[in-house]
Amino acid sequence: MKREKGEAFGMTDFINPRNSDKSISELVMELTGGIGVDYCFECSGVATLVNEVLASTKVGIGTAILLGAGTQKSIEIDFLPLLAARTLKYSVFGGIKIQSDLPIIVDKCINKEIKRLDELLTDEVQLEDINRAFELMKKPDCVKVLIKF
Repeated sequence: MKREKGEAFGMTDFINPRNSDKSISELVMELTGGIGVDYCFECSGVATLVNEVLASTKVGIGTAILLGAGTQKSIEIDFLPLLAARTLKYSVFGGIKIQSDLPIIVDKCINKEIKRLDELLTDEVQLEDINRAFELMKKPDCVKVLIKF
């Protein structure tokens, strides 16, 4: 399901690490002819993947962006990719300003000004069923869950 959604939104390549014995960075390097990618996003919050996203980026100009928040208080980062002029960034809510930007974004969502947003939704749950939302998110065919209140 996630692959199909990505392709519908213009994704050109897809890697499922479960289908290989190689690391994610090795698969990315194979896919890019050993060059790596300009930007690599880590959205799961899994600490062990931080070094994988760094190693997947281009030497000199690659940027690894961490979006997910894991449960660990600290992580070990391989320093070599940073010495190769790669950049590591962390982004909370995509860098938006909660007080000023979030109300605008919510209004745009409500007014359907952000196109195709509803196509990303795979499930809807009521706030009182929030635990069900967390269970749904663990399923491979879940992309986004809307929590109604």
